[in-house]
Amino acid sequence: MEMSDQVKETDEMKSQPDAESHSPNVIVATKPSRMSKVMDKYSDWLSRFYWLVLLLIFLLVVILCVLSVVLRDLPGFEDPIKGFEPRGTVIKDRTLSYVNLKRDPLVRESWSNVEYNTVDSFDSNASYPRSRRDNFYYYKCSIEDADCPGIVFTHINDREDLLTPSNLKELCSVEITGSSGIYKVKSIGNYLAQFANKSCSSLDESDIENGLNELQFCAPYYYKTTTDVEGKDRSCLHPNSYCDNIPETCKSDNIVFIIIHMMVGKEFMPDGDLDKKKLYNSMAFIELNFYDDEEELIDIYKDYFDKSSRAFSNIQAVGLNFHIKYDVFSEYLFFDTIYLGIAAIFVIILICFYTRSPLIALAAFLNMIFSLTLAYFFYTIVFNLNFFPFLNVSTALLLVAIGADDTFIFCDLWDDASKMLSGSPLNIILRETMRHATVTMLVTSLTTAAAFYASAFSPIIAIRCFGVYAGTSIIANFLLTISWLPAAVILNAKFGCNFCSLSKFCPDLLDNIATSLLPKAVIKPRFIWTALFTGLAVAGGIVIFVAPGLQKPTSSEFQVFKSDDILEQYDLVYKNLFRFEEQGYSLPGAVLFGLQAIDNGKKWDPDDTGTVSYQSGFNIWAEDSQKWLQQFCQRLEDFNLDDSLDITNGCFIDSVKAYMEQPCESSDDNALCCNQTFPFSPENLKSCLPNILPDPYGLHLNQEDEVVVLEIRFSTKSYFSMEYTVMDTFWKEMEQWMQQNLVNVPKNLGEPWFIPPFYVGQTDYYDYLNFYDLQDSLARSTPIAIVTSIAVASLVLIFTQRNVLIALYSICSLSGTIFATIGSLILLGWELNILESVTFSITVGLSVDFTIHYGVAYLLCRNSDRESRMRYSIKTMALAIAFAAFSTFSVGAFMMAATVLVYRQLGTFLMIVMAISWLFSTLFFQSLCYLIGPQGSKFKLQCSK
Repeated sequence: MEMSDQVKETDEMKSQPDAESHSPNVIVATKPSRMSKVMDKYSDWLSRFYWLVLLLIFLLVVILCVLSVVLRDLPGFEDPIKGFEPRGTVIKDRTLSYVNLKRDPLVRESWSNVEYNTVDSFDSNASYPRSRRDNFYYYKCSIEDADCPGIVFTHINDREDLLTPSNLKELCSVEITGSSGIYKVKSIGNYLAQFANKSCSSLDESDIENGLNELQFCAPYYYKTTTDVEGKDRSCLHPNSYCDNIPETCKSDNIVFIIIHMMVGKEFMPDGDLDKKKLYNSMAFIELNFYDDEEELIDIYKDYFDKSSRAFSNIQAVGLNFHIKYDVFSEYLFFDTIYLGIAAIFVIILICFYTRSPLIALAAFLNMIFSLTLAYFFYTIVFNLNFFPFLNVSTALLLVAIGADDTFIFCDLWDDASKMLSGSPLNIILRETMRHATVTMLVTSLTTAAAFYASAFSPIIAIRCFGVYAGTSIIANFLLTISWLPAAVILNAKFGCNFCSLSKFCPDLLDNIATSLLPKAVIKPRFIWTALFTGLAVAGGIVIFVAPGLQKPTSSEFQVFKSDDILEQYDLVYKNLFRFEEQGYSLPGAVLFGLQAIDNGKKWDPDDTGTVSYQSGFNIWAEDSQKWLQQFCQRLEDFNLDDSLDITNGCFIDSVKAYMEQPCESSDDNALCCNQTFPFSPENLKSCLPNILPDPYGLHLNQEDEVVVLEIRFSTKSYFSMEYTVMDTFWKEMEQWMQQNLVNVPKNLGEPWFIPPFYVGQTDYYDYLNFYDLQDSLARSTPIAIVTSIAVASLVLIFTQRNVLIALYSICSLSGTIFATIGSLILLGWELNILESVTFSITVGLSVDFTIHYGVAYLLCRNSDRESRMRYSIKTMALAIAFAAFSTFSVGAFMMAATVLVYRQLGTFLMIVMAISWLFSTLFFQSLCYLIGPQGSKFKLQCSK
């Protein structure tokens, strides 16, 4: 009986006259397709068994959540930058091959009769103290060696001289209370007082003047340098330097060195202008240890420099060199989720206000939580991805915005169907709602998810993982939106308690906006909108691809907090002002023979470095190998290397040649190892080498003392830097030289390659090229990711909307939104760091929704003329889209209060992309539809049966 009533109702709807010309909000049933029949049956079943759907989904999510927690460890974010590394690049392949070589337990760097460890190790059963109170062997920091925590002070008036008696006395009186004691800072005032043989509290103008004169006298000796045993230029006043004719007063207690090198900025008494004696920034130190007192330093940061005032009286602390930034970050990453919670509560209130139902608002909130939970299950269990970067946490922020959008759209369509089919059974109303809602949300979900999944092809591990998790969350949200949310709406329709909304107080306001004001705002200045937004899109494209373009990072530090945080202030502003931060070290180099540069580990897991792979047929004993290595080592010595350093190991041929060519002096000499002619017999060389070279000098040996890898190490004149241009020059110059000189290599030596050698531990390693490789990968992959996302989204639009013109206009609106958004962010100073790169990539996913909603509504309108279709799409979608844009914009605004930079950047991005997306979709896209939109079934792609 019920089904016959449904059919009758549907037939009556079909026989209705064209009411669209009288009311553009009428939803008219058309001849159902096969998919429509399936959706109708699904709607009927859903409206009947809504309670079962709610229960089953709830139980399913709970079960999958428990399985995820039980079968996998919960993610930890102790290392927030873990995964911020590329995989599959030339540099990374070589880096991991070198790591695996050093960790291979079957390979050593000594002959079999010598014990030698290739990696540092530690006793896992030993107890390592974490505080100075527990550490019997506590290492006291040394200010001269720059391993004491420092605080940068300035005057509260900024450019006022600190070298006054009152300011110096105040610096000397600063005390920092920690959990383990009270610490007095050691400042320039303490050392000037040593000059005067006074206490700091007794300093006067004459003492300061005499101290400055002493510094001025000794400064030329500070700027005089010598070369240390490591080949570094070092000041003659350095405690470990030995220069002639240095006055004793300048070396006494290292006071002059500590002041000039450690405590004053480079603008104070610079070389060549020693009369500059104004001091505006000064570093003071706490005699704690960076490593053993890490927890104490974190407590000091929280108590003194995070929430309370940084001003002590006339002086203020403006920068902290505590080496705790990443440790603090992992804690604040979770603390700042309170702002995400506040934003979510606001959005839920907004949904409740818009839908007039607390029950639907609660269901929408659970929809978001369930989506994240389901995505986590698929991510960890189904996809078997073990690494969960902190970047994935930001998916919650995006899902709040996207989930609210879908809720507004669905409930708006439900209300429209309820009004048009007033008095009809709930399953009939749900049918009409689902026919429209399923299409529009399917298209938006597919395009958004496709944009996220496109990030899975990024070379950066964290971006790959984020793309998969975010894309899966979008798919899960769509599935729940067409199952959990409709069931909740049915439950609300039967038992819910609705309350008043804005429409109750202003019954005609919202209707007038949607039916009159917005269409007029589009139609009258349509040519202006078309030209204006086309110009904005072109301008954005110029900013992105021409000038200033996507800029590589100019900062040498990875920023995790907002710029005015005192930890970030030191890295971003004050670090480069002090001379001790200029200390650098020459980059080493190494050429590896016999080792394959292959990354055979899991590309999605930064902890999986793979296994070592050796080149087959490797033989350094062959005569052609001996001759080629001798020639290569000679070319290497002639190269532009550090003149103060020799090749450290690997080039042993000349030494062996000199030894084996000498005459045999007695009958006791091994005749195979003397009076020989180069190149030597492979058997003779192999037999004699352990005696000639007790230390094998770069030979990596297996258990049978067979050489499996030859490593020739050397030192270069290039200095390590975190700046892209410096390392880019070093890498390209070295690669160019290697390509020119690693020629005609005998087959016995395989395919050699270059890498700067680095420290390798049992569980970690610190390579020189990681940050450069990351920067270079971002610079290469981000534009490709943006274009790929647009292309994928365009294909999805074409195949889902199945109208060439609407798909084309959607692509134009999408591209304009992307160009204008990214262009705006570039003009705000954004560079291609990891977080910015992710944001640029996900722009596609968040720029397309509003345009798709309008486009689907335009195509679903029964009338064929452009104006009626345009008015219909605005009438049915404008209010829901406006509320969705406002809710997402508000989420971004709430996140601006966060300390963690990733939340603030996402907040900035959400506000900009929502504003621009709403403007492009409502004004630009609708103007195009009104001007040259498809009429009737023109430009529709037909599927052959």
